[in-house]
Amino acid sequence: MNVATKKSELINWISSINDSNLIDQMDDFRKTHSSFNFKKEIKSAISSEELKNRTTKFIKSLEWKK
Repeated sequence: MNVATKKSELINWISSINDSNLIDQMDDFRKTHSSFNFKKEIKSAISSEELKNRTTKFIKSLEWKK
């Protein structure tokens, strides 16, 4: 089943829900999972130098065939 079909089925299912408690729970889930705090995430990100070091180490670890 492709993504468009799944979305359509979910939309139809959500449209049929009459339970306000369940709708509130889904809305809370949406709010929790849709926000992205760039400032918070960047604090735990690696530096460009660390990225370069890790990439170089990984490339050197590959078995190159001639």
